[in-house]
Amino acid sequence: MEWSYKNMTIVLIVLGTLLRLFLGGVLEFGNDEVYYWLYAKYPDLSHFDHPPMVGFFIQFFTGNLYFDSEFFIRLAAIIPTSINMYVIFLIGSYIKNEKVGFIAVLLYHLHIYGFIIAGTFILPDSPLVFFWLLSFYFFIQALPQVSSKELNNKLLLAFFFAACAIYSKYQAVFLLLGVALYVVFFSRSWLKNIWLYVGFIFPLVAIGLIFYWNYENDFISYKFHNKRVSLFSLDFNVNSFIREVLGQFIYNNPYIVVTFILVLIAFFKKKFTFNKSTQYFFYLCSIPLILTTIYLSLYRNTLPHWSGVAYVTLLPIIALFIVDKKNIIKRLLVGVTVLSILLIVVSQVINRGIMLSVDTTLEKEKLGKNDVLLDMYGWEQASKKLLMIFKEYDLNQIPIVSNNWYPAAHIDYYIARPNGMKVYGLGTLDKIHKYYWINKENSKLGNEVLYITDGRNFKDPRDLYADEYQNISIIKAVPIERKGIIVKYIFLYKMSKA
Repeated sequence: MEWSYKNMTIVLIVLGTLLRLFLGGVLEFGNDEVYYWLYAKYPDLSHFDHPPMVGFFIQFFTGNLYFDSEFFIRLAAIIPTSINMYVIFLIGSYIKNEKVGFIAVLLYHLHIYGFIIAGTFILPDSPLVFFWLLSFYFFIQALPQVSSKELNNKLLLAFFFAACAIYSKYQAVFLLLGVALYVVFFSRSWLKNIWLYVGFIFPLVAIGLIFYWNYENDFISYKFHNKRVSLFSLDFNVNSFIREVLGQFIYNNPYIVVTFILVLIAFFKKKFTFNKSTQYFFYLCSIPLILTTIYLSLYRNTLPHWSGVAYVTLLPIIALFIVDKKNIIKRLLVGVTVLSILLIVVSQVINRGIMLSVDTTLEKEKLGKNDVLLDMYGWEQASKKLLMIFKEYDLNQIPIVSNNWYPAAHIDYYIARPNGMKVYGLGTLDKIHKYYWINKENSKLGNEVLYITDGRNFKDPRDLYADEYQNISIIKAVPIERKGIIVKYIFLYKMSKA
């Protein structure tokens, strides 16, 4: 049997899916993931940090949280990403041939953001990338062509998926910016097509729902993000800039980023052109987001994954650029194999502590503070140990409070949920985030509460709540072990009013 590039693509996608299913099943949630579980537990038209689509995805893939485990919740990232990889194959096949599509999928497998961050872990980026790529796939088939009735359906589908992308994460407006710039400068025949304007109704509906929620909540999302992404400032943040640039290299794979830089150099030197109209569309839908995040990092702390979807969009272009290089498929397959093995090893490093040095910190409150891997380890163990303590001291009916959304969301999922307990955020809005609204849904706090924290995020409750709770005492410092070695403690306090 002779294997076609399409068949090889399907096999690669299946193998990549199995790898991500394994990772999704063996790793505990990170801080962000477990927080977005709250979006599914407490759905709304929008939320403080992001639009609500990630919560809807979790509800869909878990049967409205009927299957409430890391594995099923992460299906909301894993399954859409498998579809994403096939869409990338279709885009590559469309601009050239199936070989380009296959190479683009190989690059996707090597893309840390696309394959792992948005492809395995459940974040708003998971639905963002899914809907962005679907939208881009239909846009690229319509807009570079001369406007015609036959293309109207594809145009409307593109706008519908763009609206869903916006309802996933705000970055999706850059896709529409690219569309607008492209139509104005390179495809003006579409300006005479009424369906172009009709299509914009879909994104406006998504934006309207977000706006309405913010109207009802004092425009809190805009105030929050305005502090994070101010466009004008004289306060240069060199550390943020360096972190953003290096982060983009790492999150998007240095090979992919460097190759794209070479693509641009070749394009400006007129040594790499295949279809200028299509090529411009790729660039206008991706480069503005990349440059904007780099610019913002000059003044504010940014996160490298903010521009990740733009790099995913560019994978077919990069694949076309390298398609004729000697042994390119063989080399990329080696890279895919190495990365896959590395990811399995990392999962065992997190869960088993292999190759990790032992923290010799003597203070319980500081043990584990610098081990970022502990964000994804020890919470299942804490749940089992605290369950016994709750029964021993008859604490199951007492609500739990926390001063920050992390570790509050971890406490909520791993400790409160299996014990039928409530978690409240006691702190300022910028600290407790979604818990500001969750507090309103819960009944009013009584005179007694439990306070739980861990070595990664330790805050002494006496420093936080002494004015409100006069009696504060520690019940237990629960050791969390990995390979028989204590790596951190979970601290359980009881607080009561006089």
